[in-house]
Amino acid sequence: MEALAARYAGRAVRSAFIYTREAHPGENFDFHSSMDDKRANARAFKEHSDIKRQILLDSLDGGAHRAYGTAPNMTWIIGRGGFVFYKAAWTAVKDVEEALINAVDFQENRIKNEWVPFYSERAAWSYRAPDKFKEGLERAGPKAVGDYAALAAKRNAAQKADPEAMRIVPGNFYKPGED
Repeated sequence: MEALAARYAGRAVRSAFIYTREAHPGENFDFHSSMDDKRANARAFKEHSDIKRQILLDSLDGGAHRAYGTAPNMTWIIGRGGFVFYKAAWTAVKDVEEALINAVDFQENRIKNEWVPFYSERAAWSYRAPDKFKEGLERAGPKAVGDYAALAAKRNAAQKADPEAMRIVPGNFYKPGED
């Protein structure tokens, strides 16, 4: 996302990262008990991940996270006047860039074209590099590794018990609270 943000920085596009909560808390990066904790974790994340974008801190009770959807790693493209161009429950750079191209094209050409907005939904796929994900869990601490392993075992058992329950259908590919 950093490279994408840099490519569009000169085209009236502002990209920010909203730090909401620890997705996989552990001994090293636990649940936030104060804004000072949250600020320290956000700084560590920024340094470790080499984030160049502005990082905005959500409130301690997660007001922005709840307002914009509680899925992890969400991406929104919001235009002038608050028009939502794009909303995804996961960040896939290729998918985000396609939506961003369309949003910028609309913003730059809206006067000379007669645009008619419409709503669409689709599934997109993002590759999660297992080594990078594991590295992030290990960085958080053994508790995060253990918690995620227990969740994966629970999901695997549920899938073996009822393969249809894990089939990808609208509304069934992500279950809030299981992240």
